Amino acid sequence: MSQSTPHLVKVAQGKGQAPASRAHAQFNQLIKKIDKQKQELAAWMRTESACRNKVTSDYLPLQEKSADLREEMVRLFDRAHDDPLFKKREKGKLAHLILTLTGELLFEHRREQLKPLYDKYNEVDFDTEQAALKAQSNQLMRSLLEDQFGMTLDEDLDLSSPEQVAEALKARQREEEALLQERRRQAEARRAKRPKTAKQQEKEARQEAEQQSISQSIQAIYRKLVTALHPDREPDAEERARKTELMQAVNVAYEKRDLLHLLELQLTLEQIDPDHLGSLTEERIKHYNQVLREQSAQLQAELNGIANQFRMQFQLSPYVRLNPQDVITGLNRDIAQLRSETTGLQRDIEELSDWNRLKTWLKDYRIPKDRPIDDLLLDFGRPLRF
Repeated sequence: MSQSTPHLVKVAQGKGQAPASRAHAQFNQLIKKIDKQKQELAAWMRTESACRNKVTSDYLPLQEKSADLREEMVRLFDRAHDDPLFKKREKGKLAHLILTLTGELLFEHRREQLKPLYDKYNEVDFDTEQAALKAQSNQLMRSLLEDQFGMTLDEDLDLSSPEQVAEALKARQREEEALLQERRRQAEARRAKRPKTAKQQEKEARQEAEQQSISQSIQAIYRKLVTALHPDREPDAEERARKTELMQAVNVAYEKRDLLHLLELQLTLEQIDPDHLGSLTEERIKHYNQVLREQSAQLQAELNGIANQFRMQFQLSPYVRLNPQDVITGLNRDIAQLRSETTGLQRDIEELSDWNRLKTWLKDYRIPKDRPIDDLLLDFGRPLRF
């Protein structure tokens, strides 16, 4: 969506004076609203690009480095477990740590090379265990989705795949929309068989005329711009290039029914001035307002869609208010935390490579009961970073 030009279109009015009519006042309000929405959308798009670059350049490399260090820690614990210096009770704690960490690395980071290590310390091999867990998870997810959406899912649908689940829900939605449209079509057919009252005929004719007038209003602006900008009529090469670029902007705005941008282009080309809109008839301004309302609704839908994508990515509630700066701040915080964790992991590996220090730590370490390993504390006074 293109941004607005520095010229903010509005109905001109004298100092301290109100616009000519309520419709003119609504026009000014809609223009301000759309201009703000365009700026917000541009900010979200800049944020989306900045986040994508930060994730690629900073977050993912740190995440990979963290996984490498966790794998190094696992192998350190495995060597310790095989060393006769460690007693049975210590080996039990080491086995728990190895299983926990290898499970996370296999599940979250796809470190397939750790499967033999996981299987070494677990009664059931990783693939068999995951197949059983996946079956249980699929059954639970199937029940929840079928109850919530009133649909029957295919037995071969992989419910662990968000993409397949999303496609199944979309297919269900398309079926429901097709069914609804068919019902509407049948209802329209039944209504069409009934003779329309004079009031109904008058309303339909009025709506049709209004839509035609709206289209004609936009077409009139478009034709004026095309006439002024047609590049084939410009002998100067530099000016022809400028007009070609503007002509492309006009075509995009017309295709999107972006009335605000079309009017801004007219201002830029001095085809109109701010006083022009104030002289338009009430009927024409009302037509403009209808187009602007539709444009504002489309912009809001785009804004909601982008914000929801970030909410899903950061696992936030759909009701949490979110702005572009929040996203950048949150990502920077995650990157800083990950960088701190990798630094801590390097230090932990160096310290725990000393078997005496590892034995000292294991002495006070307690296998947690239904607690994530990251919640535990090292005796060194730092979080256990695995």
